[in-house]
Amino acid sequence: MTEGVNKLMKQTKTTLSEIISAVKTVGIGMGLISAFLTQSHASSGRYLVVNAQIYTVDKKMPWAEAVLVEDGVISAVGAEKQLLDMVQVGVEVIDLGGRMLLPGFQDPHLHALEAGINETVCFLSAEGSEEIYREEIAYCLDEQHDKPWFMGAGVSMPALLETIETPMAFLDRLIPDRPAVILDNLGHGAWANTKAMQAVGYMAFQAAPGINPPGGLIDRDPFTGRLTGVVFENAQQKLRNAALPPTKANVDFAYEGLLQALNLLAENGITSISDAGGYWPRGHQEVWIRAEEENLLTVRASNALYLYPDLPFEEQIAEFQKRYSNDPEKLLRFNQAKIYVDGILSQATGALYQPYEASLELPKDLQRGFLYFEEETLFDYVSALEKLGFQVHFHATGDRGVGLALDAVTHAEKENISRDIQHRITHLYLVDKKDVSRFKELDVITDFQLAPSSTNSDTKRYLAGFIGKRAEDLMPARKLYEAGVEMVLSSDWDAEELSPLMKVEAVLTQKDGAFDHVETVIEMMTLNVAKLLQHEDKTGSIEQGKLADFVVLDRNILDIPVNEIGAVNVEATLLGGESIYDPKGLFK
Repeated sequence: MTEGVNKLMKQTKTTLSEIISAVKTVGIGMGLISAFLTQSHASSGRYLVVNAQIYTVDKKMPWAEAVLVEDGVISAVGAEKQLLDMVQVGVEVIDLGGRMLLPGFQDPHLHALEAGINETVCFLSAEGSEEIYREEIAYCLDEQHDKPWFMGAGVSMPALLETIETPMAFLDRLIPDRPAVILDNLGHGAWANTKAMQAVGYMAFQAAPGINPPGGLIDRDPFTGRLTGVVFENAQQKLRNAALPPTKANVDFAYEGLLQALNLLAENGITSISDAGGYWPRGHQEVWIRAEEENLLTVRASNALYLYPDLPFEEQIAEFQKRYSNDPEKLLRFNQAKIYVDGILSQATGALYQPYEASLELPKDLQRGFLYFEEETLFDYVSALEKLGFQVHFHATGDRGVGLALDAVTHAEKENISRDIQHRITHLYLVDKKDVSRFKELDVITDFQLAPSSTNSDTKRYLAGFIGKRAEDLMPARKLYEAGVEMVLSSDWDAEELSPLMKVEAVLTQKDGAFDHVETVIEMMTLNVAKLLQHEDKTGSIEQGKLADFVVLDRNILDIPVNEIGAVNVEATLLGGESIYDPKGLFK
């Protein structure tokens, strides 16, 4: 039978459909012909996917049976028979055995490089005891014996302050010979020993009660006024920069972390991202560029640069202008500016219209939370960055923080008169009713993280201790969606879970404000993100002319109970038609 196929293949004018028709008369099944063609033309760059449940996220044709890919681009989508009839000899036929094919997931807010780094530093318990931390740090000291700084991560800073009476003194006893810094589990704090605090000039704040560095908070003992070694918000960044300067060793270390993170992204079916870290003084931008230059970048990345509140305005704007890149033909772009408006509710640093609960006994100037920038400075930065072409990625958790971000966009719109840039606000734990209509008026996208850990009743109960009854209205994604506000969903990995499928399930099953349709949630994680990241003409749906960025799932997530979606497996991920994750060899 194979010999007969070979004879047919040698006929230059014979089409694939004619071959299939001919072999059916002698009883050869599609499996054999598919295997034959795959073996013969594995490097052709042209293939036809058949026997698949293809959800396109294209409203004109939501479902398809087959998709034809040529040189990384989708050249046809439609019925299997129709596409088989149109393809020529030399096209691979890939039989997916009934699996589901989707556009690749897109995650517009995560910390890939930091997540990779955190996998390799000393990772400590979030809420440990003195004994637990003593044992964990002692173990890590052996591993980091040759490092100039000791680095750890994972600790909850509020829990630490309740557990250890003098955190800096405790760390001094364990690590007396060099600077040590331990990053928190949320990206908003750090714990340091005396040598580390001295290295960045923070010990001077001990003689200056009530004074803090720009955009940051230095914690003090409420009775003695002495520094505890714990810092919050932007104050941690100076410690991070000092611990990880862009030396060759540190950049190599970060690069290895990024490569690990890229593997995890591919395993989760993620093909486009926006990395929200962007700590350019540490060489992070150069790490991403290296991955692209060495052809190891396996996502389309529209990354951010972090705006530091403690750097001079003109100097930082010049730095951003120099580092801006936005070539739509490249995998890597730096066209986002990450601006923190406020902190987080669980540290009482999210900015609120009304004060935090009185029981917290906060200082008068912090009763409504904390701002990274003075209003006028924030507005000036947003206008200047927009003029340079940057999309602004606002971090705002409190309702006042969200309102100020919208105010900044309003100001930029007046200053720059006309613009074609869509900004977004991420987190949005609280949104005031009066601000809802402003999202549509200003064309601002909302970016929510609705992971199980963010939406469960335990989280609401915990935050009620900070904001009282307002905790019942946390993360009003459904309300904003029903008001017609544009929306995307992201992970904020590694502060939250990475899995897109877990996120889909969480959004559909959360107790309050759950979404009703799987299709809606998929769109918020594919096509809506593509629009935000300015490549909806190339990605986000399976349509003719777009790039072949796909994810293959072992089950159809629109055809199973929603509480099973998180357990569905990613079986392959393709970027530009090439497999970047394919453990079963479906595309080999």
